[in-house]
Amino acid sequence: MSFLYPSVLWALTALLIPIAVHLFNLRRHKLEYFSNTELLKTIHQENKRTRRLKHLVALVLRCIFVAALVFAFAFPYPQDKEAVMDVEEDVVGVYIDNSMSMKALSERTTLLDDARESARNLVRQYPPSTRFLLMTNSFEVQNEYPMNQEEMLDQLDRMSPDGPPVKMNEVLDRFAMLRQYHGLEGASLFVYSDFQNNMLQMTGAQHDSTLRIYAIPLSAGSRSNLSIDTVWLGSPIMQSGLANEVHVVVHNRGDRAVQGVPVNLTMNERVVAASTVDVEPFGTAELLMQIVPETAGSIRCSASLVDYPITFDDAYHFVVEPRKTLTVVELNSGNSPSCVSMVFADDPQYDYVAMNPNRFDLQTLSKAQLVVVDASSEINASLRQALEEDAAEGTSLVFFHDDGAVDTNKMAVTDLALRHDFFDDMILEMPQHADLPKVFRHVSLNPDAKTTTLIHLANGDPLLTLRQEGRGYVFDMATKLDDSWSSLADNALFVPLMLKMALLGGGVGRIAYTIGDDKILIFNDLDINGNINLKIKDDVGSFDAVPSFEMRNSRLFVYLGGDLKEAGFYDLLVNDSVRHVMAWNDSRLESDMEFCSQEQVEQAFHDAGLSVEAMFEVGDFVHHDLMQAIARKSTWWRWFVLLALLALVGEAAVLRFWK
Repeated sequence: MSFLYPSVLWALTALLIPIAVHLFNLRRHKLEYFSNTELLKTIHQENKRTRRLKHLVALVLRCIFVAALVFAFAFPYPQDKEAVMDVEEDVVGVYIDNSMSMKALSERTTLLDDARESARNLVRQYPPSTRFLLMTNSFEVQNEYPMNQEEMLDQLDRMSPDGPPVKMNEVLDRFAMLRQYHGLEGASLFVYSDFQNNMLQMTGAQHDSTLRIYAIPLSAGSRSNLSIDTVWLGSPIMQSGLANEVHVVVHNRGDRAVQGVPVNLTMNERVVAASTVDVEPFGTAELLMQIVPETAGSIRCSASLVDYPITFDDAYHFVVEPRKTLTVVELNSGNSPSCVSMVFADDPQYDYVAMNPNRFDLQTLSKAQLVVVDASSEINASLRQALEEDAAEGTSLVFFHDDGAVDTNKMAVTDLALRHDFFDDMILEMPQHADLPKVFRHVSLNPDAKTTTLIHLANGDPLLTLRQEGRGYVFDMATKLDDSWSSLADNALFVPLMLKMALLGGGVGRIAYTIGDDKILIFNDLDINGNINLKIKDDVGSFDAVPSFEMRNSRLFVYLGGDLKEAGFYDLLVNDSVRHVMAWNDSRLESDMEFCSQEQVEQAFHDAGLSVEAMFEVGDFVHHDLMQAIARKSTWWRWFVLLALLALVGEAAVLRFWK
């Protein structure tokens, strides 16, 4: 055991006071007159022995009271803590969580500013020759080398305030990698964070006996937060002059209900819709708004609200791109015009392409919103792989089947899944005696658990099924478009079915990306050949990056080397020409206002085989050096105070009740 204030131990000389009082009481004599003491001799001797024992016990309790108080004021702490501070360390690491949640307000300023100022005071406590490593969520390259005190203070001033969310095991792995790379053995790591529940993940963290961890939890004054979690379109295909629904999801992450919060929807920085929302505590609400794009081309849109102090998640950016035409490809081995061509070929909104499956074009397939595979088409392995990749990227695939066991019983369509989203805007009301298709021959589809049956036949067999593959949809029709198989091609239901399948088709790109999550971008509609320069640039010209890329199966794969600077709109430039507009948003992981307690933080490190040497507060390094700060975290003084109180109560009990 060591003491923070060892000079106080001189007060133990006060133990002489109760000892002197005890000895003085032993020398006092009281004269009693009695006629005959012979009968009381035995009783007198026994009372004298008991009285001496009583006074001796009282003396011990008084000494314990005085000594315990002295020890408490000397501030005891475990001796191994002093040994730790005496170890000459190779490096002192400082990790500052600079994620968005650290912008919450503390009593004076933001949590991030409190952490930065505390880290400055900590660094000044060490000798100037100490080597430091600064770590943040951004993992900046300039911090990945040991720095002296002056360099460390300078980097703390230059530290970026905007970092993506990371897990605690990523921080520990990064610190271990830097130590190994620079050959650093003994190390301390000071962790500044608000310790959100979702960041304290320790899976895979390596046990390291040479690492001493000191945690500095920070807590915001208010834990309320409103966020716009996502935005999605009613129809994935935007067309100029036609209204489209925009669904906005607002999340209340606090314990108080909010009412009448204004939400605005902008297109190219112009407000086109506004509404208000009420959200219950820890609940969500969905707003339905409308936009009408006036021209083709990329339109930069944002849904936003006003919330304080957490503001990074108050807006959700997205890009809509009305198209003049949609591409429909039919794989058909026949020579005569098909029923599908009669739907799309003469419509200026669609670019219809008939393709022989034996001579398919990957580039055309990758651009298609809808690919129709006739029953006569023979699909080889290469074509099947291309179709699977198209579906994964959002293309609608329609297969007409004639293979397998054929049921030749004539029957009618009896049931449509009108409550499914597929029929929402196609059939407003079904007539009582609707003229539905007749099926003369059909095959068994045998749908699995992931498949939805959209149309049933009279005997319960599925006629049309739907399953989702990646971002796209795969439709299977249990009959052909031939007159000998069904009357589907001549029925009024056929045209809206095909149009809806085309409108659900992808190949239009994503409306938004998430910083930190999306590292690979895939574009289906960019023809890039030869030597080119590819660049990603923000809309104000303050940031640009040169990513790596490759063309594969007529798709452009762009690989981001690092995270983008901040949420907003970015242009993809090919040879300095804007070819694509992208919207980027911060991850909503940081929107969650649930945090770990100090006990949970220590337990998480302990479960990972790591120990926390001490838990500090941000102000501990302002008026005390590091040794004092560590010693002050000891609670041993409380036990000595308790011991002093017990001794005082014990003495009173002995003097009062011991007869």
